[in-house]
Amino acid sequence: MKKITWLMMLVAVFAVAMTSCKSEDPTTPQPENPTPEPEPEPEPEPAAVFDIKVGEVTSSSIAYTVTPADLEAEYLCVLYDAETVEETTRDEFLVQELMMELEAEARSEGKTLLEYMPSVVDKGAIEDGLFKGLAPETDYYIIVFGVDAENNYAANTEVFKTKVTTAALETIDVTFDIQTTVDGNTAEYTITPSNDDAIWYFYTLPKATFEVYTAAQPDGYGMSEQEFMIYCLQMDIDAHRQAGLTDNQIMNAIFHKGSLVLQAKGLNANTEYINMVAGFFVTPEGQVTIGTELTKTYYTTGDAQAVELTFDISVTDIEAMRAAIKITPSKANETFCWMVGQYDGVKSAEDIMNEIVAMYGAWMNGGYMMIYRGVQDYTGVGSSPYKYKLDAADTEYYVIAFGYAGGVTTEPTMETFRTLPAPAAEDTTFEMTATEITPYGFKVSVKPSFSTTYYSFDCMTNAQFAELNQDELVEAFNAQFDEIYAQQKEFNPDTTIAQVLSMYYYRDVYSATASGMTPETTCSGIVMAISTETGHVVKVHTYPDIATTTALGSIAPTVEVFGHYSGDEENGSVFGQPAATKGRAITVLKYDNFEGARTLFGTLILDDLSNAATYPDSMIWGELLSKWGSAVNKKQPYGFFVVDWEAINTGFTYAVDNNGLPGEMGRCYSVATVDNKGNIEDLQNLVNELNAADSSSFSLPKSVVLGGEKSSVTLSDFVSHGVNVAMPEVEAAAPQLPVASEANEFPVTHITVL
Repeated sequence: MKKITWLMMLVAVFAVAMTSCKSEDPTTPQPENPTPEPEPEPEPEPAAVFDIKVGEVTSSSIAYTVTPADLEAEYLCVLYDAETVEETTRDEFLVQELMMELEAEARSEGKTLLEYMPSVVDKGAIEDGLFKGLAPETDYYIIVFGVDAENNYAANTEVFKTKVTTAALETIDVTFDIQTTVDGNTAEYTITPSNDDAIWYFYTLPKATFEVYTAAQPDGYGMSEQEFMIYCLQMDIDAHRQAGLTDNQIMNAIFHKGSLVLQAKGLNANTEYINMVAGFFVTPEGQVTIGTELTKTYYTTGDAQAVELTFDISVTDIEAMRAAIKITPSKANETFCWMVGQYDGVKSAEDIMNEIVAMYGAWMNGGYMMIYRGVQDYTGVGSSPYKYKLDAADTEYYVIAFGYAGGVTTEPTMETFRTLPAPAAEDTTFEMTATEITPYGFKVSVKPSFSTTYYSFDCMTNAQFAELNQDELVEAFNAQFDEIYAQQKEFNPDTTIAQVLSMYYYRDVYSATASGMTPETTCSGIVMAISTETGHVVKVHTYPDIATTTALGSIAPTVEVFGHYSGDEENGSVFGQPAATKGRAITVLKYDNFEGARTLFGTLILDDLSNAATYPDSMIWGELLSKWGSAVNKKQPYGFFVVDWEAINTGFTYAVDNNGLPGEMGRCYSVATVDNKGNIEDLQNLVNELNAADSSSFSLPKSVVLGGEKSSVTLSDFVSHGVNVAMPEVEAAAPQLPVASEANEFPVTHITVL
């Protein structure tokens, strides 16, 4: 027995009327004195085709029965919200829209409407029907009408409707007594329910926050008190999930029974708080729902009580841009903040601490950033893999640490030190080398003679290199840096040039991929050394003819869609992974024309990249490097991919010839629909033939299941020339003054291969 709950989705549309009525032709002559005919006997009312009876109605469910006059007739039984039904002017419009929605659902599962309908059509009496997951105190219609399976499941009866209103929200017979004891910025709560079997949830927060969320718009968010309680509960659940707790552990952690004493530490000092507690129950569908009004009490915290916490800060083995730093708190479990920054030689430790709290206190109060416990070790010895990385040489720095909880600080501890001088940026020399050369690009590496020098680099064709005006390039670079620096200063006036350089530019050895080239093209490179004092370029180094892209290989394989098949029909019978194929399509690609190839590769990419004129090989080669996976077995020149129905994809292939050169890519358009779905036996036969021919067992690799994020590839995502740079490796997650940054303009992963 299948049921559909259709809520808030139907819109009236024009449709061909399913019934008609005849009228007399006004031009037909009538007798002048017609003989009156006797009035016909009234016909008896026809028996109802469907008898709908409503059973138990709760706040979230409706029980019902349906008894058809013809127990062999097929019919649809659905539930609609009343507003949608009452706004639809004619029943046939309702029916037509429903059938359109059903067809869309069918196609999303790779089925035709005729294939899908048996899963939702009823036959015979429904004796234990139940619509669940409904909203309380809401009007619905149970809608039933017959369908003709021999006529594409067209409606063949009138539409029968029964209106039902769900019950008001169920309540729990429980009240709560809350007693609060305040000690500075610590509070203890004794919660006593009148019913020890009731499940309850408690939350405390500043009263001002509560008022913002529950005040009417536009002054607040306009939430009801119960809605806000549910919102707090959801935030609490999310926080526990992020901490790695299972759902059962979360339920045990946040829901309580009986009397209990709870405690909160680190509350904001001298702040009015509100306590909220409410009873909850679990619906038959497993939903946790609030079942009482909120019980609220208020209290005000006192002066904060700072914990007794001291620090030992050691700074040793100081280099030009690194130092061994270790902070050891006197109590391992107390929270504190620590930071490294450039020191002006004037501000006291208390001044610096107060500035940190003023700028970042809101985030620190929420525990979102800059709050630590235990020893912080950046010495590069033992379990500490790195020394602390600094921004600038020959610069005075401070290391500060202070206890922090709920806006309350301890006395700060601060040490200062100066980094060693470094060679001038203009005295730095660079090596630029190219490796892994292909027809469309290469890997470029830059190695400075001094690891303390910041730099930027780029690669281009020799034609572009010949037209390069270094003065204009430097001027544009300097202007861009000044703009970035000004933006960061707006966010934090203490931002330094060195901090910006460390965010956006490079130091020490670095490698990237130069892509977007064309075959047999000679390329050159440039490196710009940057001053840590101004952020401007102090010297440009050029590297003519660093690499020539290779010729295209001699083999240009082709790819075509062999077929699309239903994962539901496969159901593990071919690949043994029914969970991977359920509800999705299996696309099979066939690779050809690769005779003489040393290695063959193939893949399927989400989105339409099939037009080589719009997306030439040179443009997308770099993006596809991480998508090829393992080489294709040339004895089994097929690719098997699990995809979404109706999703547009592009199949790709290329081959490496015996000279080690990759050739032109083959590509094809691919979209799996119910209209092009193949016979599952064809897939089974293909795999059986491949296994028999190769004496191996063919399986569905995890890597060919396409899913996860579904984002689109667009022209702007590819780099026409130049260097595609990945995010520099972070050596240590050590705290520094946060700086605002825009989105990284780095290559994006367009498809997730699970």
